[in-house]
Amino acid sequence: MDATPPTRDELCPFPLRQSIGFLLVRTALKLRLLGNTILQEAGEELTVDQWGILNLLWESDGQTPVELARRADKDKPNVTRLLQILEDRGYVVRQPDPKDRRSHRILLTEAGRTIKDRLLELGSTCHERACQGLSAQEVATLKDLLNRVYHNVS
Repeated sequence: MDATPPTRDELCPFPLRQSIGFLLVRTALKLRLLGNTILQEAGEELTVDQWGILNLLWESDGQTPVELARRADKDKPNVTRLLQILEDRGYVVRQPDPKDRRSHRILLTEAGRTIKDRLLELGSTCHERACQGLSAQEVATLKDLLNRVYHNVS
């Protein structure tokens, strides 16, 4: 693989519809729509964003809202709103943090743990559809490239 960086002309973002930013945003919006459609068609009253917060809790239960916001790359008010919805639906509870009285820990309820396998299966369905026609190596390369672009702009 050639490691020579592209020239400024090769990276030129015009026409707009060929710029990396446009292509990433367009793809992310369509992927979110696909995920929400799959959830809805399966009878789940959750969004992709709510699914993402549950996923982070399945990885590590008992995080604070600040930790969840950082790991989800979302702002705290957005995560707080998502947590309220998940709490109202009985998937999570807030408990005072024993080490910091100003903070809370978010814990999965039994319902939040029980729904894990079903939601992970729906997530897999979404990714399978999104990656149709791509080889396993292409998917791995795509993930690597997206992470590298992310780190370049962070």
